[in-house]
Parts: sequence; structure tokens; C-alpha cells
Amino acid sequence: MIKSLIVPAFTIALLGGIESLLSAVVADGMIGGKHKSNMELVAQGTANIFSALFGGIPATGAIARTATNVKNGGRTPIAGIIHAITLLLIMLFIGKWASLIPMATLAGILVVVAYNMSEWENFVSVFKGPKSDVAVLLTTFLLTVLVD
Repeated sequence: MIKSLIVPAFTIALLGGIESLLSAVVADGMIGGKHKSNMELVAQGTANIFSALFGGIPATGAIARTATNVKNGGRTPIAGIIHAITLLLIMLFIGKWASLIPMATLAGILVVVAYNMSEWENFVSVFKGPKSDVAVLLTTFLLTVLVD
């Protein structure tokens, strides 16, 4: 069984790490900060190991929530902790009503948040830089959009 699960496990770990680092880079770009990549990956791996021990599933840094948090003034890990506690309280106390929110409404909110964090001007400005940067950007963009 381990042989059949090692490749999917490695893929999930790799994608989780990339997404967490991307989330950190997006936040850094928004506030002009600098993250510690090694610490980010160690924390991500540790959290996922302990989550699995309690029946959880792997999680990553949430880019949309991070961008929304930063745009609303969040600058420290306390902002993420407060966000997590708020979500927990919503799920525990008003989850049954939150489940009645139409998916189309949630999709609309997600589209607006994604557009606001996309920074299209930066996307276009990369084309004026080195060809290697353009190749990385286009490869990542096309794989994200076209590959499931």
C-alpha cells in the first residue's frame, strides 16, 4: 500500500509547499516584507503531520484569505490566529445558517478577491524582464489554468 501511495503523497506535499510559499510571496509583495522560506515549509509540514494524527487532511497557506487579511491590516501571525478562531466559531455556532449562503454568492466574492490580488499590472510588466522570468511565468500560468 505504501508503494501505491508514495507518489500521490509526494505530489500533495510538493503542491502544498509551493502554495504556501506562493501565499507568503503574495503577502510579502503586498506589504513589502520578506518571509523565511525554510521556516514556512517546516511549519507547513509539521502542521500537516499533526493534522493527520487527528484525522485531518493536508492544508496549505490560503492565498485568497492571506491577501484579504493583509488588505484589511493583518501584519502578524496573530491575524491568522484570529481568522482561524473566527472560522471555528462560525462553524460551531452559525454553521447551519452559513451553509444556506448560495454558492453563486460565495463564487462572486471569490472572483472579486482573486481579481484584487492578481495585480495584472505586475503580470504584464514581467514580459519586459528577462526571458527566463517570462518562461517561468507562462509555464506556471498555463499549467495552473489548463492542467487539472
